[in-house]
Amino acid sequence: MEVWKSVVRELCSLPVFLWLAIEDKRYLGIKKITLAVAAVILLFAGCFGKIGWQLRMGGVAFGIVLLMFCVFSGEALGIADGILVLVCGAAFGLYETMALCFFASLYAGGCSVILLCLRRAGRKSRIPFLPFLLLGYITMRLLSQSV
Repeated sequence: MEVWKSVVRELCSLPVFLWLAIEDKRYLGIKKITLAVAAVILLFAGCFGKIGWQLRMGGVAFGIVLLMFCVFSGEALGIADGILVLVCGAAFGLYETMALCFFASLYAGGCSVILLCLRRAGRKSRIPFLPFLLLGYITMRLLSQSV
């Protein structure tokens, strides 16, 4: 039964992250209706995990802190990105959400350094963050399967 729940969770989550990454890359933003539908699907997928309510609330608290950073930093990180991390906190719990953000930040930083070195972007250039959340999610899932 555990394998079935994991498969359902992955089949719900991965296409949502892919859809959001493509939209963020194409339009440098996410429509509100897209974000709402994605939130519902991710919360549904989160129901298939065996995560206690304490970890879910910890994930929500982490998402709220990140959302406050988005607001107070003048959207250095987009509001939609913060809302998505908040939803991931509720769906996947604190540890998975922190790992997701860690890997996404690592990939975004690496990509930014490469773009700066190649002079394809400047210090103030904006790059979409959701494709890196997709890569972070894939990395997190692959690492959790190997442990």
